[in-house]
Amino acid sequence: MKKILISVLLMVCLLMSAVACGDKPDNNNNLPTEDNKIHLYILTGQSGARGKAVNTDLSEEQKETNYDVDIIAEGLMMPQLNRIPETISDTAAIEFLEPGFGDSTAEFGPELGMGETLASRFPKDGDTYKSVIVKYTACGSTFTDHWYSKSMIEDEEVAASLQLAQMRENPKTGEMTGPLTNNLYQLIDRAIEILEAEGYETVIDGAAFVHGEQDAKFDVNMQIYEKALEYFITDLREYVGVNNLPVVVTEALTNSANYSNELRAIQKRIADKMSGVSLVPATDLYTNTFEPWHFGAESNFVLGNRIAAEIISLNDTRKVEAFEDVTVQVPTAQVTLPAYLKATFTNGYTGYVKVTYTGTYDEKTLGQQTVPFTADLGEGKYEGALKVNVVAEPFVDGILNEYANVKKNTVAGIGDIYVVRGATGLYIAADIKDTTLRTDGESWKVGDMGQSGVNDDFQVFVATTSADTRMTLCLSAANLLRVYKPGTAASAFTPANNMVYLGTLNNYKYHVTTYGIANDENQASEGFVLEMFVSYEDLGVSVPSDIMLCFLYSDVSVENGKKVINNVYYSKNEVANPETDIANYISSCDMIR
Repeated sequence: MKKILISVLLMVCLLMSAVACGDKPDNNNNLPTEDNKIHLYILTGQSGARGKAVNTDLSEEQKETNYDVDIIAEGLMMPQLNRIPETISDTAAIEFLEPGFGDSTAEFGPELGMGETLASRFPKDGDTYKSVIVKYTACGSTFTDHWYSKSMIEDEEVAASLQLAQMRENPKTGEMTGPLTNNLYQLIDRAIEILEAEGYETVIDGAAFVHGEQDAKFDVNMQIYEKALEYFITDLREYVGVNNLPVVVTEALTNSANYSNELRAIQKRIADKMSGVSLVPATDLYTNTFEPWHFGAESNFVLGNRIAAEIISLNDTRKVEAFEDVTVQVPTAQVTLPAYLKATFTNGYTGYVKVTYTGTYDEKTLGQQTVPFTADLGEGKYEGALKVNVVAEPFVDGILNEYANVKKNTVAGIGDIYVVRGATGLYIAADIKDTTLRTDGESWKVGDMGQSGVNDDFQVFVATTSADTRMTLCLSAANLLRVYKPGTAASAFTPANNMVYLGTLNNYKYHVTTYGIANDENQASEGFVLEMFVSYEDLGVSVPSDIMLCFLYSDVSVENGKKVINNVYYSKNEVANPETDIANYISSCDMIR
């Protein structure tokens, strides 16, 4: 009923005035060659696929209903995993794509970004279907308990690690499979049945699997994860009858699981060895501002665009008018350039396109350069160039290769700290030597976002003339940044004073890279590196050379089953809580070569 009412309103608007309905492009011209099929895109997995980004963090434009792309969505919240329904809901239906298809109606997942890029390739010329996202997801779900497929059951070594109590017989094939895998298959079938009943022919273009971070908490799960992922992809392809179905695996975002790094390594190995499987990078994306597990609003939107662009890249026949004119600032070191660029198509829509760089930049020459790229769009190769501006400043990516000529401030109990005063803001980097890394704090939305006393935390106190107006920058090993209002005491490190959470911090970047195993009592961690940047304007600094600093590393370890906190300060004077007295601060000039 909802779709019918919206469709009627849309048609009325289109008849009255295309302009009155918004800025939707005129699709009657420059339409690509149509195959008269409905293109299906499968989105499945854990909470990263389900979506924990909040609708209120979207821009007004992103909140608008996408009338070009449709979705059929089902799934479960984490508490429902104990009793998973044997069938999907009878009310599962195809609807217009809009915010609210996340873990709750107040949240969303990658589907919104997917919709932006899909609309550029499949714009509607009326109210007919063109592309449909088939989304089945469940928060907190794992391969061992919920997502196992028939090949995992048939492999005795893998099956020994599976919880088969909720194993199901698929009504179509008669084969046994996991409960969530079975329901995913049912939702795919439901979407096809609905469309074919209306006279459409369907084609499944690809699938995205946003998964693994819950599995990465447990030893047993990770022991079988690589085999399980390979089996899941193979069995999904067999079920839908497309042996070369493009499958996108998204890079795990969080550092909070014990085996986050091993999970990312497995994902890369699967993408490298399985034909038609791609790994979509996420290292430059961010979590929500209030917890370190799930993609935030803007990052979720970007992730979805990348997923769609990656799948489409294997068979993209749309014509590009021009790529977005952007300039990427890079350091005097080689960094990874963006694999997906936004383009405007001849139909007036914008969407992401996967590109391949055919050159590089001279990292030793400062100033603006161009790096050539190509994009294979089916109609031929599009040749373009990305603008890069080489500057003698760091690049915030969690890799410290550009700090070779920056003064190393070595601190016992912490590691190496680097300070750079850039043209517009302050850079802080650190190489933390910690073999007992703790990143598993999950008590978000209360107190200090579940970081203080739970996760290892690097804190920077920034002042100029008075410690009473200091700014406090906190970056946890779990990769959650908090920047507290001037003069905020540690006892008031709450969301109400966190400028990142409040959205009052305008220009900042950060990244944490962990090594080894986290949250392990056997000293299996290999430490972590971090980088952060905050603009002088946000810091309230008018003369950068006036900046004074002191530091705290809150090192959390476990002794006899209990968490123990060892606070290590770096300041001019060895006193407790040095941040409260400006006499204890170190001039940034003394920390810079």
